[in-house]
Amino acid sequence: MSEEDDKPDRQVESIRLNIGEEVVEEKGGKIAWLTIRELGRGAFGTVYHVSNKSTKQEAALKIEKMTAGDNLLKFEREIMVAMQHEPTAIHIYDDGIYKDYRYIVMTLCGPDLQKIAELMNNNFNQDTIIRVCIRTLLAIKTMHEYTYIHRDLKPCNFAVDFNPNSLHVYLFDYGMARKYATKDSGNKWQLRRPRNPAQFRGTVRYCSLNMHKRKELSRVDDLWSWFFMLMEMYAPLPWTSSNIPERIEALKEDHLNEYLSKDSFLSSFLPLVEYLNSVQYADRPDYMKIYDILYAKLTEINGKLSGPMKYDVARINALVAELGETARPKELSRMDDESTIQKYLLASFGRAGVPGGNNLIMAELVDFFAKDVPLKKAREEKTDDNKKQKNAKVKNKMLGKPKQPGSGGANSGDAKTAQSKLGSKMSTHKKAKVSKRNK
Repeated sequence: MSEEDDKPDRQVESIRLNIGEEVVEEKGGKIAWLTIRELGRGAFGTVYHVSNKSTKQEAALKIEKMTAGDNLLKFEREIMVAMQHEPTAIHIYDDGIYKDYRYIVMTLCGPDLQKIAELMNNNFNQDTIIRVCIRTLLAIKTMHEYTYIHRDLKPCNFAVDFNPNSLHVYLFDYGMARKYATKDSGNKWQLRRPRNPAQFRGTVRYCSLNMHKRKELSRVDDLWSWFFMLMEMYAPLPWTSSNIPERIEALKEDHLNEYLSKDSFLSSFLPLVEYLNSVQYADRPDYMKIYDILYAKLTEINGKLSGPMKYDVARINALVAELGETARPKELSRMDDESTIQKYLLASFGRAGVPGGNNLIMAELVDFFAKDVPLKKAREEKTDDNKKQKNAKVKNKMLGKPKQPGSGGANSGDAKTAQSKLGSKMSTHKKAKVSKRNK
């Protein structure tokens, strides 16, 4: 596929709903969602805290303006539907069209990790850092097992559960995601063929060296972004003060090990860095190996997988300050014990998913989305058509026939104008495919 096919959707204008406004599917919708407060807004829409008018179920509603082109919510919905039965993934409760907007109602999350860092003045103990990293790693693995990579992992794209008694951490905002694997007609796994070069995706502070070098991203690149998040929970990244991509790239490439070696806590993760450096584009990351490294350090510092998180009090107080005392949990239910959580994590990280290996990379002339359909025939047909058109023009010129409308000349307009119009139509056609073919 071309670079054009991999561009994310256009930025969407911010949408503002009135607090207390009822959002209902305009074509016979039976569920009314009442807006309670705005949770956030960005380039791809606005998110609201809502409540089901009938059942009082609380949820998050993401809404964006409909356009004649692509719709990012369609793509995000595709990913959420795929992961609908995973406890560590965001679920869809409802979706539809309201006025000129498209919306999705989904799992209501608590504050994102960036907000939590602000509440805590980025003062996390080692126990909390490792526990958060284990939960975020599980969220990443879950998405990978459903054939998608995120490509823009950063603290603001992870959120804790709205229920303070739950230890789940959710991964969201799939606007930059890309499908990397599929099954052929024989039900065999195939990996998407890497492009060279690839356009930049993500955030410079957290992106991998592969992205700096414009190489195709894969599962391991999400893990690099995740690791930089781990580092930042402990101390500012060495490149935080720089906004020069080339300098940030140099610090990541030449000074990372040196920086980690100077700290007793961070040096424990040098084996993790060594492992990530060994993983190539087509490889399946060993998530269990990474979990083992994290859990070994947690055990070394006498930490536990269970129990309240250090930031729980701060997040509850922030919610009460915004919504009042009614938002404070009336009672804290008992969390799972250490043994139960450990068994759950071992089973989750040990569960097999999409395999890896260079032998799984699709052949150059095979369409990733059409499975076993070769592109060669289509290209040959296109070449034959071009030859026919060219021969016809030469023949007409030799016979002295006038040019047809749209082929150039004073009466039909410049050839560049015609090409521009054709390019515009082709661009519109391509955009209409993005939701189906994803990023």
